[in-house]
Amino acid sequence: MAILGALSIARSGLIATGEALGVTSNNIANVNTIAFKGSRSEFADLFAGGVGGEVGLGTRLSGVSPSFTQGSIEATGRATDIAIEGNGFFVVRGLDGLFYTRQGNFSLSLDEVLQTQQGQQLQGFAVDAAGNAIGPLVDIDFGGAAGAPSPTTRIDFKNNLDAGSPLLGAFDGTDYESAYATSNVTTSVQVHDSLGEAHELTLFFTRTGPNAWSLAVGVDDGELGGTPGDLNIIGTQAITFNTDGSLSDPVPTDLAAVTFSGAAAQTIQLNFGTPNTTPTPGEGLDGLTQFGSASNVAGVSNGYGAGQLAGIELSDEGLLTAIFENGQSRALFRLALADFAAPEELSSLGSGLYRETSASGAAAISTAGTDGLGRIVGQAVERSNVDLAQEFVDLISLQRSFQANARVITTSDGLLNDLINIVR
Repeated sequence: MAILGALSIARSGLIATGEALGVTSNNIANVNTIAFKGSRSEFADLFAGGVGGEVGLGTRLSGVSPSFTQGSIEATGRATDIAIEGNGFFVVRGLDGLFYTRQGNFSLSLDEVLQTQQGQQLQGFAVDAAGNAIGPLVDIDFGGAAGAPSPTTRIDFKNNLDAGSPLLGAFDGTDYESAYATSNVTTSVQVHDSLGEAHELTLFFTRTGPNAWSLAVGVDDGELGGTPGDLNIIGTQAITFNTDGSLSDPVPTDLAAVTFSGAAAQTIQLNFGTPNTTPTPGEGLDGLTQFGSASNVAGVSNGYGAGQLAGIELSDEGLLTAIFENGQSRALFRLALADFAAPEELSSLGSGLYRETSASGAAAISTAGTDGLGRIVGQAVERSNVDLAQEFVDLISLQRSFQANARVITTSDGLLNDLINIVR
């Protein structure tokens, strides 16, 4: 009977609309979920062949199609937050294989491995000296990464020695007391040995005559494996100036080889500037000068100690560079991105994770900016691509559809009731 068929058709409409309502509700619920991809309900009609044509049997929810359109990019300022602008998925490794995600709110584990909030390790490639990806996929692991030390090989001197300093006679480096008493200017400079250990050199400048000075470089004898507290003069140098205050001599010169306790021998060059450079009024010179103003000599050394990981920098191409506490940096990894022939066919596992399927095709893994993949945005995340206004429109439409199907049931029930009353 057609009336009974109408009840069945309306029932299918209620069921399909209710299922679609769940899809819309899930979209709305995840409007603030990082990199969430909204879904769309797909309806299909039901029909059966009959005399005189096809008879409709209602509708059904034939499928739910995810939308992988780009979500907006939001800056966060967190070094471990990463967004993809364009195509691609991050590759992460779990206990049972590789997964794929757009959620870039990563964090460093206690072992300094970059991972998802659920603990899957972010994957990338090691890089060569030029930053090119090499080798197979590896975990983005900063554990044990440290900036190697570099021993000091040079001290650059700058600023001024006072031309009016008194003559004190010969410098006496027997001990610290006599050294301070027989020098006009003292300063110190920190240097590093081959192990990255810091040592302090004391520089004693003594005026020996008109436009003439001597420099004695001293260090605590305990630093060299001797008696702590004793002064050890490891090098001396005569310095002369021209009558215009510019450096006359020497050119850069080497100290005798220095061997700090437990470290390798090293030679430190003393650079006082470019000799015989004519001063330009109002402009400075590149090294040490002797003018009639207060002495303020400074020595700046190269070299540095070992440094632990202090931060991470990320380029648009996904190059991850470690920044160390000693001010050095080193490129370590390049992020891996994956693309699929049919990403909408990926299997969703929740928490923003996807697994490839036969319908999606195998993952094509490369690096950002290559093979149609998007670029990387550091210190940012991708927001949900859910359009809240459209979802509310869809919600109203589904509500009206549900009401209409419910009205069909009510009407059919009334007709059946009238039919039953005919036989009374």
